[in-house]
Amino acid sequence: MNDWIGARSYGELLIACFALCASLTAIGLVSGYAAERAAWKRGRKVFDVPLKRGQLRHEMIGTALFHVLFVPVFAGVLASGAMRFSSGWAAEIAGFFVPWYTFQLGYYAMHRAMHSKALFWMHRWHHESLVTTPMTGLSMHPAEAIGWIVMMLVPPVVLSHFGLLGAGGWFVFLSLHWSGNIAGHANAEMFPTRSTRWTTLLWSNPISYHSLHHARFDGHYGFVAATMDVLFGTEFPDWLAVHQRVFGGTPMKALKEKLAPKD
Repeated sequence: MNDWIGARSYGELLIACFALCASLTAIGLVSGYAAERAAWKRGRKVFDVPLKRGQLRHEMIGTALFHVLFVPVFAGVLASGAMRFSSGWAAEIAGFFVPWYTFQLGYYAMHRAMHSKALFWMHRWHHESLVTTPMTGLSMHPAEAIGWIVMMLVPPVVLSHFGLLGAGGWFVFLSLHWSGNIAGHANAEMFPTRSTRWTTLLWSNPISYHSLHHARFDGHYGFVAATMDVLFGTEFPDWLAVHQRVFGGTPMKALKEKLAPKD
């Protein structure tokens, strides 16, 4: 892998990075919309609320801007030799888990900061989507996109310095993070079983967990798992009740609707 990258010009790497990122986006969108429609047929829509006028166009522009920023930087990091891959199980394990969990920590801090009055200008673009769609995932202001780029590319560069970046592990991270973020913004509960407080802490939130953040704004700042929200007290007390109601086939009828908390 390192030899192949080293033999490529910046232009060639730019094309390769665009092809990779565009493919991950396409996979996320196709799978996200397909799974969303399938879940709707089972009655598992999260919000039975119409999208804002012009929302999809807004999201398409934001998603395109994210690619315009991320792809050249990604190609530049590869071309500079700052990201070099190593072999071995330790490198593969570190290549997945270190970027995965450093992003969780960094994103919670950045996300919560962006909800302050001083910084919300850079997050307002993403929150134009009150009811989310798969296209919402990568739709963001360029300033926020820069934060994502730093959090996605700095950890693998640091791991490279210590010879602990496995190509397979990092590609799995990139694939799950990228396409999962897109599909995870669907307006439907798509998981086959009900989530519990433990599953959200150990691995992943249900779709409705983040849907509530878009509808209410002032909580659920974590990315993928609820761990940071639990630690810092930013969970909505009724999220489990909302999830169980949606999973049972009854959508939320209003963005600010709240339910009695579940134990």
